[in-house]
Parts: sequence; structure tokens; C-alpha cells
Amino acid sequence: GDQPMHGDLSDLISRKYDKGDVVVAGPDDTLDTAFKRMRGADVSQLPVIQDGRLVGILDESDIVQVMHTDAITREARFKKPVGSVMIRDLDTVQVGEPLEALIPLFDRDRVAIVLDGEQFVGLITRTDLINHLSLNR
Repeated sequence: GDQPMHGDLSDLISRKYDKGDVVVAGPDDTLDTAFKRMRGADVSQLPVIQDGRLVGILDESDIVQVMHTDAITREARFKKPVGSVMIRDLDTVQVGEPLEALIPLFDRDRVAIVLDGEQFVGLITRTDLINHLSLNR
């Protein structure tokens, strides 16, 4: 990338929210809508944004769990709102934290959600970290 380096965690974020690069869902979107966005963007997590603020994250594994609920029909599952399935207990890091702050999150198979104060900046995956480290040796 030709992006200027900031010397903080934002350097690792390939898609930045403030640039409009991040595919997101709203809590009232259906799982069907969210899943189509994930597939279209080839991402495995969607930040869930409400009124400009990050309120949760939807992961492929969350959708898989819903798919395995036998009590409801396939159509009903896909009509469920994102807000009923998303993770609200978010693993966030501040943009100024060191790279090492990411390691415990990745050890727990989480994606790192980067904030600047209250503002959502973007996501960092394990792959983003590996790419960053291999490019900046």
C-alpha cells in the first residue's frame, strides 16, 4: 500500500472505517443481509454499527451457531436480526497501544477491534499482523 505510516496500530488496518472501506451491518439488519455482505467482501467478521458507534461484532462462527439451531426454520434463522446474535463483549484496543497488545486477542481467536477513544477505526486480524511484520522487516 501507498498509505503513509502513522507509527501506530492503524498501520495494520487494511480497511479503515473513516474511509468508508469497512463493510458493516446494523443491529436491525437480518442475518441474511449480513451474511451476503460478508461473502461479498470476503471477510469473516462484520462490525455492527448503530448511530455511528460500534455496538457489536458478528463473526462467521456466530452465524454457524444459529444455523445449527434446529428449533427454527432456515428462513426464520436468516431473518433474525444481527443484534440478537452479535457479540457485545468486545475485545478492543486503543490505536496507540503497542503491537504486543494484539497477541492475547489472537491467542483467544478474536479479531482486534481498534478504537481511537470511542471512535471505531477498524479491525486487525492475525493475517494483517503477519503481513505487517513480513513487509516491515
